[in-house]
Amino acid sequence: ELAGVEGDNGLVVKSQARHHAISARLEKPFDPSASGLVLQYEVKLQENLGCGGAYIKLLTAPFKGEFSDDTPYTLMFGPDKCGESKVHLIYRHLNPVTHEYTEHHLSQPPTPPIDTLSHLYTLTIHTNNTYAIAIDGSERRTGSLLDDFAPPVNPPKEIDDPKDQKPADWEDNEKIPDTAAKKPADWDEDAPLMIPDEDAVKPKDWFEDEPLLIPDPKAQKPADWDDEEDGDWAAPMISNPRCADAAGCGPWERPLMRNPDFKGQWSAPLVDNPLYKGEWAPRRINNPGYFEDRDLYKLSKIDAVGFELWTMQSGITFDNIYLGSSSSNAAALIADNVWKPKHDVELAISEALRPKSPPAPKPGFADVLRMFKDRIDEILYSISTFYGVLQSEGVVSALRQERAGAFGLLMVTMALGWLGWNASIILGFMYRLVVAAPAPPPAAVTAASADNKTASPDSGAKADRKASKSD
Repeated sequence: ELAGVEGDNGLVVKSQARHHAISARLEKPFDPSASGLVLQYEVKLQENLGCGGAYIKLLTAPFKGEFSDDTPYTLMFGPDKCGESKVHLIYRHLNPVTHEYTEHHLSQPPTPPIDTLSHLYTLTIHTNNTYAIAIDGSERRTGSLLDDFAPPVNPPKEIDDPKDQKPADWEDNEKIPDTAAKKPADWDEDAPLMIPDEDAVKPKDWFEDEPLLIPDPKAQKPADWDDEEDGDWAAPMISNPRCADAAGCGPWERPLMRNPDFKGQWSAPLVDNPLYKGEWAPRRINNPGYFEDRDLYKLSKIDAVGFELWTMQSGITFDNIYLGSSSSNAAALIADNVWKPKHDVELAISEALRPKSPPAPKPGFADVLRMFKDRIDEILYSISTFYGVLQSEGVVSALRQERAGAFGLLMVTMALGWLGWNASIILGFMYRLVVAAPAPPPAAVTAASADNKTASPDSGAKADRKASKSD
């Protein structure tokens, strides 16, 4: 489905839930001690990878017999997944003292991509004992062959003497119980940790005579119920509705509180041990198996490459295996000219086949109102719970148990205060505009008063005389 190159061939695992092994001998043994090592190959998980390996092995020279999981190898590298996903890097080292091989695993391996695309895994081991792991041309892990593997290749110079034994009279306890101490006469070891709170009072809305469950009054005996065969019919039990809003139903018991007289089991206080000698440790001796190999990059010669795998999936494809020296750029040329064009085509096909998710609908006005209402209901509920605990157990318990309610109450109080402050400003402004408006000028008042007076009989004559004088 994701064929990046038409007609491209590869080595494919065809069967699932089986053990597979295949190898190919090199034309001549490869010696990493000359100029380091570069190992590169492609992996494509056509059916993904649930549990199995996709790593490659470099087989130690001389390679003899049939290839199996017991065949000696120099190095193992590649992805593996069964629970944890990781890129294996394991090399085998010949101990010059015991002349036996030991395995050394990379302590913090990188995580491989688990998908159906072709991925390129590259391992480089340099002649300065450093390594680099790259996936798809990007470095994922670099470090030292001396420091990053477990167990370390080079053993310690000194070890604990296995024959050294701690003396029987060695005191390594810095503190000991005071033998002169005695338990106080008033120390009651039997006093319980919790006791009933004698100051507690039964709530007024606690109904001791009401059961928590009652027969469902709406239930009816089925028509096909036979008392002789089915037994006496009884209505199913439901929660007592009287207890829903009450403090409680049934027998009331005082809540428990910590016993102020509780002291627990008495033990003598600790004092300095006069015989204390410190922590004992066996003496150190020279390690008879000590050696120091400073050229770990000089791995054992390689005679063949192989895949020896157990996998629950089929369709694992291997391609374009390269083994060479770290000074060569052949691996980079293969990556740029062979793997990358194929991977780019596979990626484009994968993106085209990916189902497009429909755009998320925008919330309407009704949805926004509903979310706002739900949030308000949550705040009011938390405030109600806080107030209930405040009344029954006090402010300390309320603040400790219902912090959300306390915070909601604080926010509501602040909001109401802010609204009240703004309302007072607006009302004051309106009061000044309407009630305390300034009085009209005196002239206007005089004119208005003159208009309201009744005209006298002589008013017309006086007005004519004033007009004649003005003329």
